[in-house]
Amino acid sequence: MARDDFSKDTITKLAERVGFLCSNPACRTHTVGPNSEQTKSTRIGKGAHITAAAVGGPRYETGLTPEQRSHISNGIWLCANCADLIDKDEGKFPTILLNSWKADAELEMHKRLKGEPLESVAVGEPYLEVDLVWQRGGRSPRGYSNKNPVEVDENGRWVTFIGAGVKPIIHWELNWSYALKIYNNSSYPAYNICFRQISDLKFTTLEKLPIKNNLPPYDYLELKAKYVDRVEGIHTVADEIMAKKIPDALNGLTFEIVYFDEGRQEHRTGLKIVDGTIENNKII
Repeated sequence: MARDDFSKDTITKLAERVGFLCSNPACRTHTVGPNSEQTKSTRIGKGAHITAAAVGGPRYETGLTPEQRSHISNGIWLCANCADLIDKDEGKFPTILLNSWKADAELEMHKRLKGEPLESVAVGEPYLEVDLVWQRGGRSPRGYSNKNPVEVDENGRWVTFIGAGVKPIIHWELNWSYALKIYNNSSYPAYNICFRQISDLKFTTLEKLPIKNNLPPYDYLELKAKYVDRVEGIHTVADEIMAKKIPDALNGLTFEIVYFDEGRQEHRTGLKIVDGTIENNKII
């Protein structure tokens, strides 16, 4: 399978936009320096893909075109070690986190160019965001529908009759299981996190936050969530609904995260499922 690699110019631009520093906030190592030969330099950085360059790679997104995969917006400059790390443990380094790293690193370099003190780069506020990661789903039959044809058996009783080649109408139970991941996409810790479902529409089950739930910078918490729905129809009706990893029935589900910074100031992130994706919005 062909890879949608970055051009040399794109790789250079990725490095220049962060001053050739690793974009991992916990690293920030220099990635270029002198070589023993005066006419050369030594580079230990890499233009890494945020979403994979080819099928089967980490964080691969099927909806992107080759041009989008090889575009600078899909790249992040990292040292060789961090570039290797994000691909070996993709669950800990999702797309939303890598985009945050990239934005913060470029903002920091922009501040440096303007001569602003480093303390002004960040405002000291944690920022939590949520991602809903599909894990598995399935359908289970829960009995025949009374909409199926019936006939009288030899004992005079009405019974459901399913003839050859007829697809029976069945009551299906549909279920989706998720990992609901709460990310701290900032360089500041968040304390006393509270998760609230505020719409009438809710997950069928949602794991409770642990009592100790302080979230360090660039770390995440993971909760188990499940949604169960029911439908009446032939199996293809159920399969069509199950084809979506976030079903239409969950559109409009709204919740918020409340958390505190080190100064005991309250912060909130509002979240809503819209067209099968989660929209994050910082409220306060």
